[in-house]
Amino acid sequence: MTSPRKISIYVPDDVREVLDGVPNASAYIADSIRLRRRHERTRAVLRDAGYLVTDAGVERQRQRLQALDALNSQAVAAGDE
Repeated sequence: MTSPRKISIYVPDDVREVLDGVPNASAYIADSIRLRRRHERTRAVLRDAGYLVTDAGVERQRQRLQALDALNSQAVAAGDE
């Protein structure tokens, strides 16, 4: 890893508001970029394996998982698990 260097960037107001609320904006931005790169690599691996990954498909799966989590929480609360 290379040593950090200072850069100046312009960001929209909504991004600035987020960065104003975190204790270390540089770390937050670096983590965000690393997370995005990880997502891009994951999509590339899936694409190379023959899967078509779309934003709409990802959202559908997210909703399905949330619904399953809700059912599981209800089952646990009812003592069915």
